Amino acid sequence: MLPASRGASTHAQRPFPRCPSRATGRQHTHKSCCGSSTGVARSHSAPLLQAGEFFAGRTAAVLWSLPVTLAEAAPASLEIAAISQAPVQRVHAQRARRVAPSLVRTRSLHGVPVTDPATTWAMLAPELRPSDAVAPGDAAVWRPRFPGTTRLVRPPLATLAELAAAAATPYRRGGRVLRGLLPLLSTQSASPPESHLRLRLAAWGAPQPHLDYDVRAAGGRLLGCSEIAFPQFRVALEYEGGHHFSQARQFARDIEKYQSYAEHGWQVLRITSRLLYGEPEELRRQVFATLRRRGWAP
Repeated sequence: MLPASRGASTHAQRPFPRCPSRATGRQHTHKSCCGSSTGVARSHSAPLLQAGEFFAGRTAAVLWSLPVTLAEAAPASLEIAAISQAPVQRVHAQRARRVAPSLVRTRSLHGVPVTDPATTWAMLAPELRPSDAVAPGDAAVWRPRFPGTTRLVRPPLATLAELAAAAATPYRRGGRVLRGLLPLLSTQSASPPESHLRLRLAAWGAPQPHLDYDVRAAGGRLLGCSEIAFPQFRVALEYEGGHHFSQARQFARDIEKYQSYAEHGWQVLRITSRLLYGEPEELRRQVFATLRRRGWAP
């Protein structure tokens, strides 16, 4: 049996989370999507569920704002589950399943019964490609903080220990896959592109980066916070979502931030969706060339 899940009472213990990329102002342009969590909760909640049933899988991921692809988050993909031998209706759900009580923890979220974040990830991840499985795991354990401090914007949805417990539950389908994914997760990745970029860097053999890194002047003044940084080489990687170009205030902040970085000896490599997902070899060349110019000797 999984250990008691924090907040496993009949009412959610935390404010309903926003999309992981939005909670601290970060946004991204990638095929993954957190869905409209409040819309799903209102449109597909109590009237669809019988006693003992709850949302699971991709539907639960959307409700928790864990990133899944747009196609997977479509209403036609509603997934409903129930404990053990309880019958599960299939009228409103594309997928319906029965699960052993030892394999699931549920919470009530805006009055909707749903698998908790750790269970949601454990049920969903084995069905996904490794990089797509890491992104919702990162979102579940992400600890968003105010830049320059250790103070959290909100608590994480789950802990790494909770995900590990869910993965280690006996008779868990895909348990070996889950246990292999756990070392790849990070509490410091704010969006799927950041997760995917981190995984690419590791696969390419790049130096170990610092995540969610506060860049400071010599005297300690905060210059900015970068999602991926190599402070020993004074190199920062910045994923540029669409809002970086479409929102004037964000665009101005970026210019000021990067100018400040440059004045203090930092080089910023700005990475677009096209580069990350469409031209990974060119991205690899740019990252490695930048690091070598800064003193990295692979």
